[in-house]
Amino acid sequence: MSAVTTSPPPTFPAHTMRPRLAPSAEVHSPADGQGEWVLQHGPRYVRITPHLAQLVQEFDGERDHETLATRLGGGWNAERVSNAVLRLDDMRLLDDGKTAAPPVAPRFVLVPPMTLQLTLLRPGRTMQALRPLFALLFSRGAVAVAGLGILLGMGAMAAQWDAVRATLNSPLSAATFVGVLVALLIGVSIHELGHAAVLIRYGGRPSRIGVMLFYLMPAFFCDVSDAWRLPNRRQRVHTALAGPAVQTSLAAASALAAWPLADGGAKTCLLFFAVSSYATALLNLMPFIKLDGYIALMSHVDIPYLRDRSMADARRWIARLLFGGTYQRELPTRWTIVYGLACLAFPLYLLGTALNTWLGTFQRVGWFGILLAACGLSYAAWIVIRGALRLSAEVAEAGARRSRVAAVCALLAAAVATAALFVPVRETVAAAYITDASGTTRLVLPQGDAAELVRPGQQVTLRTNGLILNDPVATAQVGQAPAQSVQVSVSAYFPLDMGDTVGLDSAAFPLNLDRTPVPAAGTAEVEVSHVPLWKSLHHTYVLPFWPF
Repeated sequence: MSAVTTSPPPTFPAHTMRPRLAPSAEVHSPADGQGEWVLQHGPRYVRITPHLAQLVQEFDGERDHETLATRLGGGWNAERVSNAVLRLDDMRLLDDGKTAAPPVAPRFVLVPPMTLQLTLLRPGRTMQALRPLFALLFSRGAVAVAGLGILLGMGAMAAQWDAVRATLNSPLSAATFVGVLVALLIGVSIHELGHAAVLIRYGGRPSRIGVMLFYLMPAFFCDVSDAWRLPNRRQRVHTALAGPAVQTSLAAASALAAWPLADGGAKTCLLFFAVSSYATALLNLMPFIKLDGYIALMSHVDIPYLRDRSMADARRWIARLLFGGTYQRELPTRWTIVYGLACLAFPLYLLGTALNTWLGTFQRVGWFGILLAACGLSYAAWIVIRGALRLSAEVAEAGARRSRVAAVCALLAAAVATAALFVPVRETVAAAYITDASGTTRLVLPQGDAAELVRPGQQVTLRTNGLILNDPVATAQVGQAPAQSVQVSVSAYFPLDMGDTVGLDSAAFPLNLDRTPVPAAGTAEVEVSHVPLWKSLHHTYVLPFWPF
């Protein structure tokens, strides 16, 4: 005699018996009657099938599963309705009576890892009424003309390459810097309006436009999440790429306008704007951070949350390689692991490049600049620590053997300690050089701990004082004469010419060199010694703040 067992019927939480959508949840029909149905809950967008959209629209908190199946008819029955309700509840899209309604569009939004957004504009019927104009501006003919303009602009940049290098290697006047900054902010705002215009052209609706701090840099943003409602991937890709295309067009126009001009403030301003706009557009196209290039890639492959899921798979691949265990994949494709590894590394690369570019300037302005650099390094360390914590949590869930985990961690710690204690690094001091009316060139740097590291005979590399580039000018040695206390214009330490109105107490050292450098003033790098990594970090980021 055999016994037949049946699985118990599923249990339903009370709020799922007569389901109602979560507060502020909204069902969006496909744009222009084609494409995907989307269920929006606050900032979340979830694509759903037409049949599920039909079911969700019947949720009123009064009808039970049997009633819903009867109303819908067709292939629906109570069991199918129950299964769909449970799936929606697992995604927290149903009203459980506890979760407060999220704001539809909060004015301030913190987007990890390091972006703060402030909403300024919620596009409404006014922009929707401009759809015929946007269709004309982004027609195939207009896009072809813009593409030709971009190629001509790149040719103009190549033809003016000497002027471009001179611009990037020279300090900017205060007026030019303000002009470029204002132009960049206007250009970035037009960039974001490009996203909104293309989305509206295809029948979508941007939800908000505003300003943000992106890795401590001011920028604009446009929320085009509604692009998921567009009929096909191509339209979503076009929406994502519209911003970089508009900004590159502005850069090309600026390069062409600068070409016939003689050297001067106007040409410098136009060329600097062109270079900055090209660079910003290129950064936006990088698919490894949550910018336009990532959205375009995610839309093309049609995988929601591509970056987060790829990074999870990459962490699990690393964990399996190092510690063993069993891990569940988020995505089945192999290329997403490589992509996830790049996404994990790129923010550190971006931050490291920024610090490498600006570290000298930070050091030249004393403890405040060092504090900024220390904040950047601390943030990089936080990214690494956060990743390590996530990795450890996944290793614990994967059932990896503790002995192997302990052995690998010990080896990694030993490798880090060995590198910090024994790997030599070139320790340098960031300074500046000035040439007086008699043609005497001296090394100068703010008085403090850094000045005390300078000794006679040390090698000095003189460089230009550009906002972007610092090309080598000459090499010299610190002379034997003692240092003198002088007042030096603060402009000597910044790539901005602010005149001689503000002085900074500095130490001036004589230099032995063969000729008077050109330009007559710029930055300098003093090679102090080769020391272990830990000592270099201690000298740079600890001693300036040490009170004793």
